[in-house]
Amino acid sequence: MQVFLADHAGFCFGVQRALSQVEKAVQTPGAVYTYGPLIHNPQVVERLNRLGVAVIDDLALVTAGRVVIRSHGVGPVVYREAEQRGLAVVDLTCPFVRKVQAAAHQFTATGYQVVIAGEAQHPEVAGIVAWTAGKALVAANAAAAENLAVRGRVALLAQTTLQRSTFREIEVVLRRKTVQLTVQNTICSATVQRQEAAGELAGKVDVMVVVGGRNSSNTRKLALICAAAGVPTYHIEEPNELCSQWFERVSKVGVTAGASTPHWIIEEVIHIMTELNQEQKQEEKVISQDEAMENPVVEAAAEPEVSTADPEPVTTEGQAASLEPATDPTPELDATATEPEVEDMGKSFAASLKELKEGDLITGVVVKVSHDEILVDVGGKSEGVVPLREVAPRIPDTAEGVAQVGDEIKVVVLKAESEDGTMVLSRRRAIEREKILQLQAVKENGEIVTGEVIAVVKGGLRVDVGIMGFVPASQIERGYVENLEKYVGQTFRMKVMEIDSRRNNAVLSQRAVLEEEYQEARTATWQELEEGQIRKGTVRRLTNFGAFVDIGGVDGLLHVSELSWGRVKHPGEVVKEGDEIEVYVLKVDREKEKVSLSLKQVLPNPWTTVVEKYPVDSIITVKVVRLTPFGAFAELEPGVDGLIHISQLANYRVNKPEDVVQVDQLVKVLVLDVKQAERRISLSMREVEQDFDEEESAEYADEEIAPEADYDSEE
Repeated sequence: MQVFLADHAGFCFGVQRALSQVEKAVQTPGAVYTYGPLIHNPQVVERLNRLGVAVIDDLALVTAGRVVIRSHGVGPVVYREAEQRGLAVVDLTCPFVRKVQAAAHQFTATGYQVVIAGEAQHPEVAGIVAWTAGKALVAANAAAAENLAVRGRVALLAQTTLQRSTFREIEVVLRRKTVQLTVQNTICSATVQRQEAAGELAGKVDVMVVVGGRNSSNTRKLALICAAAGVPTYHIEEPNELCSQWFERVSKVGVTAGASTPHWIIEEVIHIMTELNQEQKQEEKVISQDEAMENPVVEAAAEPEVSTADPEPVTTEGQAASLEPATDPTPELDATATEPEVEDMGKSFAASLKELKEGDLITGVVVKVSHDEILVDVGGKSEGVVPLREVAPRIPDTAEGVAQVGDEIKVVVLKAESEDGTMVLSRRRAIEREKILQLQAVKENGEIVTGEVIAVVKGGLRVDVGIMGFVPASQIERGYVENLEKYVGQTFRMKVMEIDSRRNNAVLSQRAVLEEEYQEARTATWQELEEGQIRKGTVRRLTNFGAFVDIGGVDGLLHVSELSWGRVKHPGEVVKEGDEIEVYVLKVDREKEKVSLSLKQVLPNPWTTVVEKYPVDSIITVKVVRLTPFGAFAELEPGVDGLIHISQLANYRVNKPEDVVQVDQLVKVLVLDVKQAERRISLSMREVEQDFDEEESAEYADEEIAPEADYDSEE
């Protein structure tokens, strides 16, 4: 009889991590509790209980100590209650479950109706629903999804251990029932790998033995998958349940195990099956599924001697699905050939960890962070190294601060073994892979992505959207852009145009967003635009005759004559491109789509105060601004001009105004008349000169008399 061990059998990464952390916790003083059984394996739970780890389902039972949150996770109420009771929490929620919780919480907060594809009574699903404040709906299959009352925006998430086929069936139903559906496939890839490996091995052997707790959903589903392959399948929880009658006249036996099954139980199962074959006295081997038909582990007599109670074989009634929060770095059994003794079997089992290949996406734990690298434990023969250039899409100055010891991070294997024997990893490429998937979803949904412009490159801009994206120059603004440097450091809102998953980059467009918003604003503006309104606008372009102002998707002309109450030679004297101003709507021509605007109409009219500011007979200083044959116009203030008639330019006959004054000359004038309603002010230089001559003559006369008086007084 040959025994074959399936790939991906035994503890998943999340379970192994949880068990290791609890075993460490019990080595330090203080009580340790798990909120619910740590894993779905009674033997492991019993072993932990012997170590002093108690299982609770009510925090009121704990007065002091540490409470472990198992990998299935819990709702926020549990965390709050633990904090209120002053209990220390050791959170061992599977990172992938935590991701689903966060997504469910975020979707609910933004107005989505969340639907969880999974088993409503499963603790993982219960915890996810709790993160939506109980608002999420749950569907275990397509039939249940048909009965859901959904409307508005719907977000579909999955229990991490759901079968992909079931998830797709539920998605099909929801797409038919709702207009807007956002889908996030949150099923663990390692779950699928374990199921596929078990199903493949079941097709090559005569009997399958599935090892794991009977209350473990993922183990039950493994058994159903094997039974569906048409091979007799036996689900056992403990090694002593093996029955010799199962293997009569059997030449090939396959073994697989659920994600909550510890290695020592699998080793014991293999050991007992080895003893069943001792009469044959052939060299026994345990091999991986990849070598299944070529390198048998155990060759023994067809008449095994060990027997136990014979449970009913597993049938295909019910659903075959998987339950196990797992990741690529899960230690997987490859079962190398060794001596038949138990101790040697244990050694071979420990040495059977999966060999990582270049390009594999795995999850590891940060064990050290230095200036130029990060060391990550990925469950291999040694830690892997993430060099500084592979730490992030934008290479940081130092790796310190990018990650902390104990962090779980995803990495891609660049070199399984470099020249010096170390494994080289890339966090950057893992981030890029994940971001590419997110960008594909953003593109499909027509959503907007934000990113910082980090550099000007040939033909456009490079932007950071989690990966390095490219915005062509033609896709930056709605119009032509000449200077690209000014955009560096700005944050763009963009649409995803193209994605190159092979090179991990994307082509994006800010123009698409601006154009879409412009058209929406334009339609709304035309609907509400009326003459006499005061509207806010942005100066977009200057010309010699005025400025064009965007008042909400509609460009209006602000003529140079409407810029100010005073004289303006060029619009640049008053406004500049980019200025946000308030303007008065003078005229709206919907047929020709033309709008005339005024800035001076929203400014104070200087003519309203001229009577008070420039009373008749007052002398003021003015600037000559224009000459005519009949006189000179002088500016009292911007927007207020007065006329110095040619007859009032001097106290002698003047043939031409330019014989007396020049443009821009400052002169003193007497206010002769103010007609506010007609906006006319009459001024006189002659009257000021005449008054000056009289004063000067009087002063001269005083100076002539004063010395005589002084002389007389001296006499």
